[in-house]
Amino acid sequence: MKRWLLVRLLWIVVTLLGITFVTFVVVDQAPVDRAELAIARGAGERAFADAGAREAAILQLRIRYGMVDPVTLEPAPVWRRYWSWLCNAATLRFGGPHDDHEALWRRLARALPVTMWIGGLSLLVGLGLGVALGVWLGLRMASRRARVVSSVLLVIAGIPEFLAATLLLLAFSSAWLQWLPASGLRSLGAENWTLPWQLFDFARHLVLPVLVMSTGPLVLVSRFVRDSVARAAQAPFVASMQALGIDSAIVRARLLRHGCAPVATLAGSLLPMLVGGSIVVENLFSLDGLGHLAFQAVTEQDQPMLMAIVVIGSVVTLAAFVISDVLHRVIDARVRLQ
Repeated sequence: MKRWLLVRLLWIVVTLLGITFVTFVVVDQAPVDRAELAIARGAGERAFADAGAREAAILQLRIRYGMVDPVTLEPAPVWRRYWSWLCNAATLRFGGPHDDHEALWRRLARALPVTMWIGGLSLLVGLGLGVALGVWLGLRMASRRARVVSSVLLVIAGIPEFLAATLLLLAFSSAWLQWLPASGLRSLGAENWTLPWQLFDFARHLVLPVLVMSTGPLVLVSRFVRDSVARAAQAPFVASMQALGIDSAIVRARLLRHGCAPVATLAGSLLPMLVGGSIVVENLFSLDGLGHLAFQAVTEQDQPMLMAIVVIGSVVTLAAFVISDVLHRVIDARVRLQ
């Protein structure tokens, strides 16, 4: 177990280095000059007396960002810039020695709880309903209702998240029923309400985003659990338990345990699905979470913020894979971690 864990931790470090290097190179090769964009966004063209002063300011920013060698004034190679970023990131200074790290971490601290609420609830709903529905389908594979439900799940799986979110917004927020809020996590003036009404308002704002993000995990989990339970129901040990007169509740509990085995393996792969979905959902529902922050960082060429979000998302995802392996061992004693 200790040796397996050590190897897995080493695998996480190597994978994280690969992810951050590829992301750094892709962002660095984008056809947008970060220094020129900062000058245009901060001061504007009218702040400089002539083009020479503007070019000098851009050059100073490029030196500050490590894009240009301060001695030769030649563009620094990508590997050197990545190494410089890596040394700063090791001390959680993602923006380099000259940026405001406290401001970066304040923005992350405001966005992280939003993503945790949406993603955590979506994962719980997807796993809970997916396991329950998968067990129900697995025990009734031959019935007509089970085939209809499986067909509906297949259709739902083919609907993109942005389309599902748009349809739900039209149905429940704007065009038709107008039952649920369309954006944000709190209504205007809700801070003056009593605590029960604030909690109710918060729950109403969560319904549509959680519904959209939990659909993918729910369909995936239910289909895996359905197949696992259906195979286990045909196994000889089930017929033996029934022949011995063992209570049907105990038989269903054994089938449930067999059905949960693939869920432990799936748990690690569900997080990347939720991370990708959060970008779409948070922008459509105007939620200030990490997904919305990542989208802003890409559009504004905010490399420090984007790299910080990539590191956080990668660490959480890779750790989830390790946890899913451990859960698989806990559920199925036949699995060996080696």
